[in-house]
This record gives sequence, C-alpha cells and structure tokens, in this order.
Amino acid sequence: MRLLSQPAYLLILFLFACAGSRDETVGGVTLPVPSAMKKGAEQPVEISFLGFGAGRATFHGNMDSAKLVEFYKKELPARGWQESMNLASAGALLAYSKEGKTIMIGISKDDKGSVLSLTVGGVGK
Repeated sequence: MRLLSQPAYLLILFLFACAGSRDETVGGVTLPVPSAMKKGAEQPVEISFLGFGAGRATFHGNMDSAKLVEFYKKELPARGWQESMNLASAGALLAYSKEGKTIMIGISKDDKGSVLSLTVGGVGK
C-alpha cells in the first residue's frame, strides 16, 4: 500500500474543505455562497454613484433555510464581518457590516426550493 506524499495529502484536504462553498463577488465584495446554491437566472444588479456602491445577486437551490443561516453565521464572522441583525421565521433576514459595507442576506422558499438573496451596499466602491 502506497502512502500519499505530504503535498498531495494537503491538496486533497484543501479540495474537500473548499467543496462546501465558493466565493462570489456582489457589489464589489467577495462573499461565500454554499455550493448547493446556484446563481439565479435574474441579472445581478450593480451600481456605483459618488462613492456609494451597491449590488444584488440571487441564488437558488435545495438547501434548508436553517442550514443557510448556520452557514452565514459561521462564515461571515470568520471573514471579519460583524452581525447587526438576525430575523428568523419561515425564512430569515441577516445583516452584517464591515469597513463601511453592509450585507443583507435574505433567505426564503419558493416552489422550487430555497432562494438566497445577497444585497451589498456602502461607501468606498
């Protein structure tokens, strides 16, 4: 039986660790998105005016709302974002801020599954 070299082992570990999410840029801000959520057919919106920038992107998938909330409550603080709002019922609305930017995370359901809406706004764009 042949053992993997250390670089090969680290590469495999890295690939498995990253398999659960990917980064997407919304309004000039890099945000994590679970791999189970696919970019929606809706055209992303981006604006920039007199130093204020904003953007919005929508994603669809079959991920449970509670799992999406759990994902963002873990991922965003690890990237330096501060939670500023958390409303939950059938869906959820979360807000985080960092360096003059605010992220609004809307989580809801439709007839096809989960809908994730990421809205970013703030100064410095």
